[in-house]
Amino acid sequence: MKSLLFVFVVASFACGKPAAESVDFRHKKPEGGKPVASWAGDSITDVELKNRFAEMSPYQRARYQTLEQKRDYTDGLARFELLVQEALKKGLHNDPEVVEAAKKVMVQRLLAAELDAKSFNVPDEKIQAYYDAHKSDFVKPAMTRLAHVFFKTENKAKAEEALADALKLQPLDYAGFAKLARERSEEPRTQPIEGDLRFLSDEELASQYGPELVEAQKQLQAIGTVYPKLVETKAGFHVLRLQGRQIELNVTVDKAKAQIQMTLLNEAKQEHYRALLERLKKESGYKVDDQALGAVEVDVKAPALEAKGPQPGFVPPPEPKAVVR
Repeated sequence: MKSLLFVFVVASFACGKPAAESVDFRHKKPEGGKPVASWAGDSITDVELKNRFAEMSPYQRARYQTLEQKRDYTDGLARFELLVQEALKKGLHNDPEVVEAAKKVMVQRLLAAELDAKSFNVPDEKIQAYYDAHKSDFVKPAMTRLAHVFFKTENKAKAEEALADALKLQPLDYAGFAKLARERSEEPRTQPIEGDLRFLSDEELASQYGPELVEAQKQLQAIGTVYPKLVETKAGFHVLRLQGRQIELNVTVDKAKAQIQMTLLNEAKQEHYRALLERLKKESGYKVDDQALGAVEVDVKAPALEAKGPQPGFVPPPEPKAVVR
């Protein structure tokens, strides 16, 4: 009996008509060589075995040194091919799950080939342009995150009382300080957010709240520390607490090159993916009848029915295009 060649019928829309594409299930092996095991219409050769052993790690190869070990391995290869032939005889190549699995693997291989990183080039000028457009992601001044309870100038007594209460708090008692700010602060911008000033550079902190806060925060070392005195500015009095720090960031384009290259590579692959899908839709005459689609009912309360076949293949849309700031 000769090895079997069977056909899947795959829909081909390139010309608008279905076309039969063959799927060859025959045992693939190198040309030539002497059969070490044979059966009706097929065999396993010494060349094939040598190739398979060469592809194994040295640790795996150590298992196949004796004749008996080699026979066990050869029998395993033969068993698989014999079962393939039996499955083909029984028509299992037409089983919906087999067909769907083959389609899914084909799509995976197609996309792997289409989106192979080796096919895309990211020149240095594009890397530099991306770096310049996203400079703030790579170069940032040191930043401090403070929280405060603010009082107007005429309410110094209330400020001193709040300071005394804040100094009684444990360093990790974020909730306690937040409660003070929420209930007592007179600063409309930060009172609703529990006194949080967010991360600010020294320049931003000085321009928004006063240079006095910059000088005070420099004396706070440990996170959670409350400044021991009221900080007086033109606007009023601040009870100040250190919430966090971010060190200065200064990554040059050379140091960021690998990261930017990967980002641009992914963007190029996504752009190619979008173009591929659009081309296939255009060439196939793909269209959607919104009226008919909208009429399809989806009952979220109905119980799930038993599946009548394999789940269909599904390919997600490309990622949205990145917005350049």
